[in-house]
Amino acid sequence: MISMLGNQAEAESREAFECGNCSRHFEAQLVTWVDISKTPQAKQSILKWHFNIIQCPHCGIRSFSSTPFFYEDFEEGLLIAVYPIIPENRGELEKSIRDKYGYYPLLEFFYDMTQLWMLLYFQEHYKTNRNLRKLSRIGEGERRMRTMLRFLKENPLMINLRDKLTETFFGNSEEDDLLEILGQAVYVLEEMLPWPRDGNCICGSNLTKEFGCCGKHVDLSGHNHLLSQHYVIYCPTCREALSGASCDHCGRVYTWVLGTVESYQNIVESNAEPDLHGGPAQAARLERPASS
Repeated sequence: MISMLGNQAEAESREAFECGNCSRHFEAQLVTWVDISKTPQAKQSILKWHFNIIQCPHCGIRSFSSTPFFYEDFEEGLLIAVYPIIPENRGELEKSIRDKYGYYPLLEFFYDMTQLWMLLYFQEHYKTNRNLRKLSRIGEGERRMRTMLRFLKENPLMINLRDKLTETFFGNSEEDDLLEILGQAVYVLEEMLPWPRDGNCICGSNLTKEFGCCGKHVDLSGHNHLLSQHYVIYCPTCREALSGASCDHCGRVYTWVLGTVESYQNIVESNAEPDLHGGPAQAARLERPASS
C-alpha cells in the first residue's frame, strides 16, 4: 500500500514479490514518494530505467515493480500518482487522491512508466536545447507542462515510444532508433511542419529572411540542397545546432528534420491546413534527400 506522505523529499517501503519467472518469493525496498526537485539523483534513476526496478535474487530476472508511487515536482507545482499496473478500483483511487491532494496546481495520474520517462525527457530537452526554446510555440511554465501532459496521455505515438524504450533498456535495440523517435515526439508536440524548399511559410512570409542566431543572419542558400533529416547547421558564433525556423508573422514552426516539401503554395491556394500529425496527405508531399 502506498504511503500517502507529503512535504518530504522521499519515502520508502519494503514490499514482498513473487517472481514471474521462477515463482520464488523475495522482498525489495521501493520508493513510494519522491520530490524530484529535492532528489535530482532520482531523475537520473528514472531516465536510466533503474527506478523501482526489482530483481529476483534467485534467477536474476529484472522488471518494473507494480508498486504505485507519488512523483512530485515541487518547483513545477506538479504531483503525479504513478500506477505501473492499472488498479481495479481506479476511479475510487483517483477521487481519493484528488480529495486529498487537490491543492496542487497540477495533479495527474500515470499508468505507464513510459509516460514518466518521457516527461523527464521533454523537460531536459527543453532545458538544454536553446534553439528548440527559441522555436517553441507551446509556451513556457504551466502552459508547456499541460501541453506535455496531454501528449503523454493522448498521443498515439506513445505506443511506439513504449515499445522502443522497452527494447532499448531491456532488449537489443539500437540507441539511434530511440533517438529518432524521440526527436519525432518533440516535433509532434510542437506541431512543427516539414521545411518548404522555397523558403516561404503557408501564410506567405519569407522564413529565411530572419533565420539566424546570436543576432546574426545565417545564409541558407548554400544549404538548400542538403537540408534533410540528419543535416545540421551550426551557428558560426556559439555553435548551437539549428534545425528550422518559426514564422515571425503567424508563428508556424518548420524543420527539415521532418523532411522537406517543394512549396506550401498549394495549401495557400486551397485554404487548407496541412496535416500536423504526419498523415497520408502530408507524407505524400515529403521528400527526404540523402543525409549529410
